[in-house]
Amino acid sequence: MRGRAARLFSRSTSKRESGHDKSDRTAAHGLLQAAERDLQQVVLDIHDGPVQDIFSALSQVHLLRMRPELQAGEASIGLRRVAAALERALGEIRSFIGAFRPPEFERRAVGAIIEGLVVQHESITGNTVDLELGDDIPEVSVSLKIAIYRILQEALANATRHAQASEHSVRLVVEGKELVLEVRDDGHGFDVAGILESENDVGVTGGHFGLRGMRDRVEIMNGTLEIDSGADGTSVEVRFPIQ
Repeated sequence: MRGRAARLFSRSTSKRESGHDKSDRTAAHGLLQAAERDLQQVVLDIHDGPVQDIFSALSQVHLLRMRPELQAGEASIGLRRVAAALERALGEIRSFIGAFRPPEFERRAVGAIIEGLVVQHESITGNTVDLELGDDIPEVSVSLKIAIYRILQEALANATRHAQASEHSVRLVVEGKELVLEVRDDGHGFDVAGILESENDVGVTGGHFGLRGMRDRVEIMNGTLEIDSGADGTSVEVRFPIQ
């Protein structure tokens, strides 16, 4: 990297939207919530299906390993390897489910949602997150809660997975008529402009597929997104208009 700041999306919130624009934005909010519901159904299906099957198979393997005639030789080695593979698969699936099982967006305040995600991240990764929540954060729409949650989730995950960051700071405050989410880390950074240019071609395997998701969510919510990445780390700042 050693690219500097890049603005991914910016829209003036002072311009008056036409009726068509408002209709499109309302429809986009609805699609965002529908997509989240679909994701949660997938998570439930995985939990009730493959997870239970793998756990059952693992239990059977453990029972086989207890049989005297299978406690030595190649059979014992093979069963141990099968058990280890099943345990890894079960652990990875449970981690996925934990990451994509969100809080109750409708009933919880956005500050409490963010705090819960930070605690979860610290517990899973062992990294430290310094959290600052403003005292005057208003109640916001379900769509905005989802957007903020997923953007923070992606920012923390990218910092840990790709930048090898060990310390993060998260700030959610009101500034004027905007709700501001700021995420900083001490990772090695990346070339923001380069990733953005290649993202469509690289896809999921490129490692920063989540930047596209961040950009799309911010656009749907009529906000702005800036990412500044360098040798000292990365900062992500998102601003959403509030009433």
